[in-house]
Amino acid sequence: MSLDKLYAASGHPVDFATGQLAFDGLTILGYYGAMLAAGTFGTYVQTQMFDFAFIASATFFGICLGTLIARLGQASCATVSMGIGAAFFAFSGGTLDALENLMSFWLMQFEAAIPQMLAYIYSSFAALKFISLTIAMTLAIAAIVTGLISGGMRMIRPTQRI
Repeated sequence: MSLDKLYAASGHPVDFATGQLAFDGLTILGYYGAMLAAGTFGTYVQTQMFDFAFIASATFFGICLGTLIARLGQASCATVSMGIGAAFFAFSGGTLDALENLMSFWLMQFEAAIPQMLAYIYSSFAALKFISLTIAMTLAIAAIVTGLISGGMRMIRPTQRI
């Protein structure tokens, strides 16, 4: 089952990205209230727990893919730098996602009002996570393209005879 389907089963009133980027304590509290009223808040908590496993696997994959791409490049070439950068931003994105999830558990304790500063922090973690993961994917794709072009150029260069 996908993370989107789990969020839908929880009765979360909006998609997870919209919910995470609310930047408003009252709005976030409204999302929690809608799930409490529907009796699906427990499913939402379980979904958040499952999300930690998803975070860990996506982060691990990003680090492995980035370092693999880096190893395919020649020393001191752009492919290596971009591969390492992809791994770094995958790790950063995973860390920010974990912090955002931990923050959501903290926000669940508030019944009357979620402090606006905490809502800003929660949504900022989410926004920075999305930015980091986008940079990681962009660097990985750029590294692969650069590596393919570089490898192709090496294949068509004339060999030197001694």
